[in-house]
Amino acid sequence: MVDVQAKTGLVGFFDILGYQQMLLANDVSSTAQIVVDVLSEVPDRVVAGVLVDQGLERADDLASWPEFSRYFQGLVREEMDWLLFSDSILVSLPLKIDRDIIDWAPRVVGFVEVCAVLLRQMFDVGLPLRGCVSFGEFFIQDTYFAGQPIIDAYQHSESLNLSGCVLAPRVERLYDRMKQHAVDAEFEESVRAMLDQLCVSFLIPKKGERVETGLMVNWVNLPMRSFEGLPSDLREYVYSSFVAHNKDVTPAVRPKIDNTEAFVRKIVLNVEPKPWPWMTRRMDEAFRDLGSGGRE
Repeated sequence: MVDVQAKTGLVGFFDILGYQQMLLANDVSSTAQIVVDVLSEVPDRVVAGVLVDQGLERADDLASWPEFSRYFQGLVREEMDWLLFSDSILVSLPLKIDRDIIDWAPRVVGFVEVCAVLLRQMFDVGLPLRGCVSFGEFFIQDTYFAGQPIIDAYQHSESLNLSGCVLAPRVERLYDRMKQHAVDAEFEESVRAMLDQLCVSFLIPKKGERVETGLMVNWVNLPMRSFEGLPSDLREYVYSSFVAHNKDVTPAVRPKIDNTEAFVRKIVLNVEPKPWPWMTRRMDEAFRDLGSGGRE
């Protein structure tokens, strides 16, 4: 019998766009291999990508910022749960918002940052994702999962008509609380800039030709090494991801390509990457003071 122990926190649901086209265009073994090779490496790739992107690429760099490194690696490798099934990825992180905002806000930022790196890495290997980050009480163990935030994340994800990740309303409210807190905080300018870059307001295209204003994760040009160097031909960049692995572009897929290109162009033209405050002596001291207080 499965011991059901529910948790409260963040849930990210993602599915691969064009997965059925991959099945039709390739044999089952090669299709499964493509997905398994990428998804099985997701946690390690995300950790390595974020740490390297933050400038932590050598042993002495890691030693310079030990508290940040310890906190982030613990967050992704130990506290975040990853469930990979078929063409979907389910990521979760326990969160207690009844504690001080200083305890849970870095966890929200870290979780969304992981989602941004995941989206970019998958897009660049020709596996565009669409997803949603939600919040609430959930249960995940092995292949068993249940809970309203999982349903919400799935439904919001399925409604998207582009590759990207939207924040569910409850997560938007958490994000607004973090921004409001930054207004009177000592790190207002740098923290606010980080939050404004990580998630951006966008007129989100939905199925059925609907649109809805909301916050979307910026997976395009965060101030990190792996987010730099987009080709000048953005149309070709987006199109190539959707047709990779011998996928066909059906009439139903074309709006997703157009909408994704529009999102990428908005980010490139309107969101200027600026250094984040993570890698400073003072912030590293803050992570040390945070210690295990924000963990479940």
